[in-house]
Parts: sequence; C-alpha cells; structure tokens
Amino acid sequence: MRKTIEKENYLKAIYKMEEKFDQVTVTALSHSFNVSKSTVSNMIKKLVVMGFIDSKPYKSILLSSLGREKATEIISKHRLIELFLVQKMNFDLDEVHDIAEEIEHIKSSSFFRRMRKILGDNYIDPHGSIIPKCDY
Repeated sequence: MRKTIEKENYLKAIYKMEEKFDQVTVTALSHSFNVSKSTVSNMIKKLVVMGFIDSKPYKSILLSSLGREKATEIISKHRLIELFLVQKMNFDLDEVHDIAEEIEHIKSSSFFRRMRKILGDNYIDPHGSIIPKCDY
C-alpha cells in the first residue's frame, strides 16, 4: 500500500510542476520530496515501466497520457476533499491539506462521486485552484 501512495505522490508532484510550467527534473523532485537523487531516479524508472511517465536523459520528465489521467484523478480528489472539509465540515483552510493528503488515496469511486454530488457544481477548491473534472 505504501508504495502505491508513494507513486501517486510522485505523479501529483510532476503534475503540479508541469501546471506551474516548471521543468520537472530529478533534482527538482529530489528537493520537493527531500530525498536523494538516486531515490528519485529509482522511482522514475518504476513509473516509466508502468507507463505513467516519459523520461529521457537530460530532458524534462513528462507525464504520459496514462500518467496525466492518474495524476489528474489524484489532484481532483485532493482538491475535492479540501472543499468538502471547508464547506461541509467547517474546517479551517490551514487544517485541510494534511487530511486531504491521507484521504486522496482511497480507491472507492462511489465515495468521491457522492462527495462531488453533495458539493454540486463547485469546481474551485478553497485555495482558488480548479478541481479537474474526473470520473474517479
């Protein structure tokens, strides 16, 4: 289970770096996760084999279409959870990120569809970011 969460966190980090138009490199990911470059390189190799990313030496790391789909799902879940926690459970903004980090890895599609239905057509998280549309 831990390995799956780790992979999802890498996909999410790559997505966010791409979203900010940052170049995604082993060094950037190493700083982001506060781990060694060799740790990042090992994970990148695994994600390439799984078809989630495209990586070539000395080039930016890019999400494949499969990787982008998975990363979008994770980001969507995270932002949806934050919105739910603020709007429906009255959490403060500074409390929701860590909780969402844990809940975003739940695999139940019906859980997130129901959350989306409860929230209605609100597609902006409490921090002002777009919640990507997703089928979960």
